[in-house]
Amino acid sequence: MTSTKSANGMGIIIITVMIAMILMMLPLPEQFRLFRPEFVLMVLMYWVMALPRRVSVGFAWVVGVLMDVMMGGALGVTAFSYALVIFMTARFHLQLRQYPVWQQALIILSLVLLIHIIAVIVSPQLASWYMWLPAVTSMILWPINYALLRNIRRSFHVS
Repeated sequence: MTSTKSANGMGIIIITVMIAMILMMLPLPEQFRLFRPEFVLMVLMYWVMALPRRVSVGFAWVVGVLMDVMMGGALGVTAFSYALVIFMTARFHLQLRQYPVWQQALIILSLVLLIHIIAVIVSPQLASWYMWLPAVTSMILWPINYALLRNIRRSFHVS
């Protein structure tokens, strides 16, 4: 019985990550493209804060490699960035869970910005003030993401 619950819980986690990957792939009008939040990172961060034994650095690295392949970026950059952010989130998950959602959103801002700074270090032609925009929109959407994933986790009894 426990293994069925365990498999079901991991299935829900994978489905939510896949939905986030699809959201990252959806075409947006040119004026909104720069505002695209980091959906995949927000989903990974939620799951590592809620269930740190289920979502690990290795899982984030695999998702990052898949994102690199899907988005056509330099192979390994997103994987490294996701693994680094998920490591930091997993390391401090007990403290992060105690913060109100608005403070968590500020942490999301800084961690998404870290991902974009890593991308600029690897590929300096990406440097512009626009790199703030996904971090800001991710911060704004974090409370919605948190509430939605929490309801999914409770509805499907993912633990």
